Amino acid sequence: MNLNFYKNKITFKVLPESKTKNFVVIICYDEKLDKSTSFAFLNSDLKNFIKNTFPNFKKHDKYICYTPFGNFAFIKFKKQQNLYNFYIELRKLFKFLKDNKISEFTLYLSDFQLNDLSLSKLAEVVVFNFIITDFDFTRYYKTPPKEGWFNVKEVEIMVNKKQINEIKRAVKKGIIIGEEINRARFLSSLPGGDLTPAKFVEIIKEYIKDLDLKITILDENKLKKINAGGILGVSRGSKEKPYLIILENKEKGKEIHLIGKGITFDSGGLQIKPQDYMNEMHLDMSGAATVLASSILIRRLEYKTNFKTLIPLAENMPSGESYRPGDILKTISGKTIEVGSTDAEGRIILADAIDYSKKFFKPSLIIEFSTLTGASMIALGNKASALFTNKKELQDFIMKISEISGDLLWPLPLWDLYKKDIEGNFADILNIGKSKYGGAIHGAYFLWEFAKPVNFIHIDMAPKMISSEEDSLTKGATGFGVNLMKEFCENFQEIENIL
Repeated sequence: MNLNFYKNKITFKVLPESKTKNFVVIICYDEKLDKSTSFAFLNSDLKNFIKNTFPNFKKHDKYICYTPFGNFAFIKFKKQQNLYNFYIELRKLFKFLKDNKISEFTLYLSDFQLNDLSLSKLAEVVVFNFIITDFDFTRYYKTPPKEGWFNVKEVEIMVNKKQINEIKRAVKKGIIIGEEINRARFLSSLPGGDLTPAKFVEIIKEYIKDLDLKITILDENKLKKINAGGILGVSRGSKEKPYLIILENKEKGKEIHLIGKGITFDSGGLQIKPQDYMNEMHLDMSGAATVLASSILIRRLEYKTNFKTLIPLAENMPSGESYRPGDILKTISGKTIEVGSTDAEGRIILADAIDYSKKFFKPSLIIEFSTLTGASMIALGNKASALFTNKKELQDFIMKISEISGDLLWPLPLWDLYKKDIEGNFADILNIGKSKYGGAIHGAYFLWEFAKPVNFIHIDMAPKMISSEEDSLTKGATGFGVNLMKEFCENFQEIENIL
């Protein structure tokens, strides 16, 4: 398997502002061409051509024009918009050029105006959005289309010569962010038959071999020794054996634990899913992909965050060996889970991961990503993921960085009022709510019962498991949460004191 499928294919060049013979992208705000840096550097013949023909194009948001004096794309941007909408505009711009087979182009960075965004942050944002828009999951096609798979080859970024080195650093950072988002997308998009728990373990080992990360692999026998009855119970119906992976760095300070749900395929178990939904269930390990890619990103960008990453891996399949509705599973902490539904398996394996986190380490904060509930999609649609925290200060911080990262979140309550809804009849806790209402909250509160009293952030990313048309990304996984974790590390000092 080619594990480098996620890597960036675009060459980014940072050059001092000057005239160019390359294909030029002209960014225009409020239809004022004279304020565009790119327009200022065009040759006089092309300037006159655009001025004379511009009235004919005012009704268009974007167009491409080939002339004897030079070739250009004209793109209208909204001047005042939030970062998320700006990201989407950048993706649409790139997709427009790619769809029109523009393999090389030049843009002038100062053309992009967005509130108080620094030029280096702007370069980072432009680069990673171009990279994730360029990504296509094509590895399973036998033959490419007649014209081949088209990728943009080169992007020239023109800046003031005094800012060259600063922008080069920002571009390098943007490439890493884009690659790690695409790494998560690549892993999540792999079919369940190709990404079993055992194969996922081998991929993790390969991906981190050159990073300063310690890896601990708990196989089935080791899971039995620590009484990880949740992970072991969920995996019983599958011939694929379960694992719990722990990654550790060597930084000092308060421990931040990342935990990601790694159900490599979810059939629903004995309470099997409808066939219309099952074909997407290889994506049920998207939380694991997010925390793995985030961990690699943290090392590549050399953040000093002291983190540990826990990835429980299992496959949920029906067989004569499967765990049953009504079974009672005992977790690492000794807390017992009454199985109300075999299709609420993710929270069961996450319970053991949280237990392990607390028993063997000292987390100041647990951040958990999972495609946990369809109920979160019913609540929020496919525009934002659901956020649950035990502290208002954490909620405010995460909401702030979610808007910066483009990984949009919306808070839902984690009130003790919901505790009775998941009280077990014959065990400590029930893995589904007793009411059909509030399913996303029941799943979150179930996890909180294991995490408390540790500070806790649960992100139910089911709404963003698969890209929507509005995302302007290729079909498949989104890589949700990776850029959120980058912003978390970058702004960590803001919340360190409340942990």
